[in-house]
Amino acid sequence: MRIRGIVIDSRVRWRCRRGTRELDIALQNFLDSEYQGLSPGLKGKFDELLETPDPVLMDWIYGRETPADQELINFVEWIRKAASNPTKIR
Repeated sequence: MRIRGIVIDSRVRWRCRRGTRELDIALQNFLDSEYQGLSPGLKGKFDELLETPDPVLMDWIYGRETPADQELINFVEWIRKAASNPTKIR
């Protein structure tokens, strides 16, 4: 069971690698500092966020656009907070 959790987290970590360094850092910092504490429902919402194309996600993170879904807005704010308090930069 624990091995399965590691596989899932590895897949999520891989999906957090994006086309720009800024997105990589923001998503990796969120993953490292917050992801393990998420409920299964919130992990599913984060997975939904990762389906967002990079240009749109960048606009959300930089505040140029806002997601239509309130839960995604909350995630974007959470990611911004994690990015402003980096745990490490890879």
